[in-house]
Amino acid sequence: MSASRPSIDRTRALAVLRRHGITGADVYLIDLIPLIEIIWADGKAQDSELFLFEAFLRRHVDGLNRSVGHRMLTLEDARAFVRRFLHERPSHELLRELRSLVAAVRLASSDDGHNAALRGSLLAACVDIAASAVAAYPYAHGERFDREEKHSFFEILESLGGERPPGAS
Repeated sequence: MSASRPSIDRTRALAVLRRHGITGADVYLIDLIPLIEIIWADGKAQDSELFLFEAFLRRHVDGLNRSVGHRMLTLEDARAFVRRFLHERPSHELLRELRSLVAAVRLASSDDGHNAALRGSLLAACVDIAASAVAAYPYAHGERFDREEKHSFFEILESLGGERPPGAS
């Protein structure tokens, strides 16, 4: 997967985050937005999706703290950050705007290996979350992910520097 340049620079992205009240260590949690977006893609935050999200959140906080060599965030800090996005469905516009900042803020370091690993873990978590619950049973072949989830996934893929496969909706 090729990593394209973010459409906004880090300084401007941080200013937008500040406008939304996202500052300090919370900036390092902005990469959770694509997962939140995929949770809400079908209109419902389902228990199985939230269970997987919580597991990712734990690993994410642990990884962030390990990478800086001290306790920058607690799990409760991270839960407080995401609560506003999981308690009730945020607007699609807000999620899209915040997602558009992830590449500039979290995937533009000079460590390409780290960027690729984080991008991969975010995309894998999106797939796991979307596949964990379906809106209705039985579902037809190829409809484990509903249309909105597929659309959201491909938007997320593109915003994280990937390319939408030809013919993907």
